[in-house]
Amino acid sequence: MNDPVNERRPDIVVLALARNCAATLPAFLRFLASLRAAGLDCRAFVGENDSYDGTGALLAAAQARGELRHVPTGFMSETRGRLARMALGREHLKQVLDVQGAPPAFVCVADIDNVMACPPEAEAVVAALAKLERPGLFAVSAASRPHYYDLLAYEDEAVSYEHLLDDIARHRRGALGYYRFFSSTIYPAQSALTRERETTCLSAFNGLTLYRGADYRLGSYRDEAYARCEHLTFNRRVAAATGRRMLVDPGLVLRTPGDHAQRGFLSFYASRMRKLAVARLRG
Repeated sequence: MNDPVNERRPDIVVLALARNCAATLPAFLRFLASLRAAGLDCRAFVGENDSYDGTGALLAAAQARGELRHVPTGFMSETRGRLARMALGREHLKQVLDVQGAPPAFVCVADIDNVMACPPEAEAVVAALAKLERPGLFAVSAASRPHYYDLLAYEDEAVSYEHLLDDIARHRRGALGYYRFFSSTIYPAQSALTRERETTCLSAFNGLTLYRGADYRLGSYRDEAYARCEHLTFNRRVAAATGRRMLVDPGLVLRTPGDHAQRGFLSFYASRMRKLAVARLRG
């Protein structure tokens, strides 16, 4: 497939990483199609590594149909630590985009795992892009229902969850204590960020974020000092470079992924056991 981004400056480029996303990839492709049907010149780069569920073959077929560009990111598997791997993968996609020439008008960074099972409507994306014309903003991030879920990427002047994974690791021993940490710390924090009004902040992601294309070029996901959430690293840099902020848009809505849903103890424990069983089966 010839690289269409070289042909002319698109309205929006969607960047995403995929691993074992065969179940939700069709919804992602429909999302891309809906943006095009809404009149946007939309291109997509999707990085993929080490999938065992047929994701690679589905992406290759989508590339053959001209729906996206499949970017191999097998090098990610050589890096220890999920956050470090994600930072490398997203940085690689950014570099692939950067070498195309002039930046697109907008960049959409999206997850295409279970959060993409119910993507936002194209009309909501178009409305969110219009909000990026406001002075003082460099990006618009999605909300989610029934509640906001992505604490790791969120930061404003009052709160930051930069070290939340360290806190989670300290409470992981014992099912009851682990659940108490979620119910007393994580769930209230998620609920506090679940708002019907627009919120500005220094960093957010929550499954999908729209950037001004020129501003997106100013960021970097890499951080050798500490393996924090890659979106937090990136957004801090863009905020510092531009002096602008992000908007969490209650009109741009994803469905809260099941593995981030607020649960009672029995449901929480059962979900935890399923995750452990799957991890053992995968070696």
